[in-house]
Amino acid sequence: MYEQREMILIRHGQSTANASGIWQGQLNFPLSEHGRLQAAQTGRALRGMKISGVYASPLSRALETAEIVAREASFCREVVPVPGLTERHGGILEGHTWAEQEARNPIFAEKFLSLPGEERWPLVGAETDEEILARFERAVSSILSRHPDTDGALIVISHGGVMRAFLRVSFGPTILPGPERAPNASITRLLWEPNTTPRLLELASTRHLPEERRTQTGLE
Repeated sequence: MYEQREMILIRHGQSTANASGIWQGQLNFPLSEHGRLQAAQTGRALRGMKISGVYASPLSRALETAEIVAREASFCREVVPVPGLTERHGGILEGHTWAEQEARNPIFAEKFLSLPGEERWPLVGAETDEEILARFERAVSSILSRHPDTDGALIVISHGGVMRAFLRVSFGPTILPGPERAPNASITRLLWEPNTTPRLLELASTRHLPEERRTQTGLE
């Protein structure tokens, strides 16, 4: 068994809903043209790296990102969809911009914003952090268990909300504080070593995206 396993978490590229400010949740929106460019740039940044597997949320924006990343990184095997990597179900937030929510029901919007983060989700019929963490952590464990003897990186393409919840519970509340999310197509690198919790090597890097605002954090 190899002593270390690296997992590269990638948020999907910009979707058409991201570009319009729409809360997607588990609704299916495709990548925008800019999102496809981001995915291609991400894949090219991984070219030359030994990759043992590419896994993705089955939602189209993540799966398409993964397929583009795999192609540009010269990974020749199939991308594997994993349902546990799917974004948070957003309840009545899904399919609308926040401006629409405020216009339709300003009392609801004010109440939602007044609640602490975890107390907001039941109000709108959304999945809680506990629910999304349970399935996301199972998905990550399942991916790792498929590669007990690998020294290549494992590429995992998922979503801003579930990734943020996982990273905060794993590494503390200073990770992506407040409303902050990993940018579209950003790279977060984790390292697993025998009998230890994962180590955060790099958080939400956009160095490979020339047109993006570069707010990456290196934690080597």
